[in-house]
Amino acid sequence: MKKRIAIIVACMSVLIALYWLNPTEQPLMPKCPFKLLTGLSCPGCGFQRAAHAVLHGHFAEALAYNYWFTFALPYLLAVIVEKWILRGTWQKRAEAIVEHRYLIYTYLITFFVWLVVRNIIGI
Repeated sequence: MKKRIAIIVACMSVLIALYWLNPTEQPLMPKCPFKLLTGLSCPGCGFQRAAHAVLHGHFAEALAYNYWFTFALPYLLAVIVEKWILRGTWQKRAEAIVEHRYLIYTYLITFFVWLVVRNIIGI
């Protein structure tokens, strides 16, 4: 139970920080290590800016920052609901869908395809 509370507090702290601190204006916000090392954009580049935009209700802006983030956000929310909210039979049913290997493979494939595509196109 303590671990769950710690995770919730950490996640809420990150969300509050992303709400109040605009990553485009704050030099202390973490930078992408993949981009720093290679000069290429990883599939997650723009995640902080996209999350900041979503928290402020600017969904079109979030899409412009990172297309894959807006594709993966519903899946992330489904995983959170399945792991943290649902219990019993409902959790088992959701787990069968959310953790199905084909769905996971789909997200992994789109992650790596997005890595290639965004660097070819220059997004």
